[in-house]
Amino acid sequence: MNLNKKLLFGVGLLAVLPVTSSAIVWRNDISETTVLNYGAGARFQGVGKVNVGGGFGTGTFLGIGTGGQAWGISAKHVITSGETGSFTFEDGGSYAISQAIGFAGADVSVFKINGWNRSVFTPTLSTTGIFTVGANLDSAGYGGHGAEGSLGGGYGFDERRRGMQTALHSTRTASFGGESQLQLVDLFNSPTNGARPVEGFGAPGDSGSMLLTDSGQIWGVLSGGQFEQYGAFNYYAAITPTLAQSIYNVTGIDPVPEPMTLFAIAGLAGLVARRRRRA
Repeated sequence: MNLNKKLLFGVGLLAVLPVTSSAIVWRNDISETTVLNYGAGARFQGVGKVNVGGGFGTGTFLGIGTGGQAWGISAKHVITSGETGSFTFEDGGSYAISQAIGFAGADVSVFKINGWNRSVFTPTLSTTGIFTVGANLDSAGYGGHGAEGSLGGGYGFDERRRGMQTALHSTRTASFGGESQLQLVDLFNSPTNGARPVEGFGAPGDSGSMLLTDSGQIWGVLSGGQFEQYGAFNYYAAITPTLAQSIYNVTGIDPVPEPMTLFAIAGLAGLVARRRRRA
């Protein structure tokens, strides 16, 4: 969520869910280097920081649409219709966001990226409406950070992208900002209770980060969540078939992955196999 304007908005929504918020965390028996290295992976090179006013969230490059226009995807409470901003990366790259479009019935938005010149992994949107409980999922973001149990109610922020792993725990329908939306729920598992190798949990500044499958599909974007500790839940706005079609119609993006994206997915197939909140 946004530290300034959007923080107040997000806290109100969290109260509706109902939840509270603090910082992003990772399982406390792995190093921060492990999380940073995961966030530097090929599939996360299009994950950037969405800066709007005095606050920020996370967004992901979604593809090239009509007229060669580049688009990104994020959460509606990060950036929405009528807002502009910038899309920045830890290597110093910065791109103007000239327009954003929020979608009714979901905490999801897309935004135009001006001057895009990066060749990065391009995810596709889920179009089936099938969300399998237990499926392994990944995410990455620019939110507050720290190891589970070490935060003491505070957290640090920097310009680094951290990656994480999780799995789908359940689905639910809940109100967010007065709108009923389908949400995908993940559980922050402890090392003794099914945690994945790079288990993590989204936090303020991670709002809008994608929930990515092993096959390169975005299932949802981070919308809300609980305090970052083992046993807590985060909630992702689901990409339903209707929403996916609306996004592709608005952007003009071809939903078929480009060859380089297919190659990246294939390269991950043999690997053994993960963020909400706007700061």
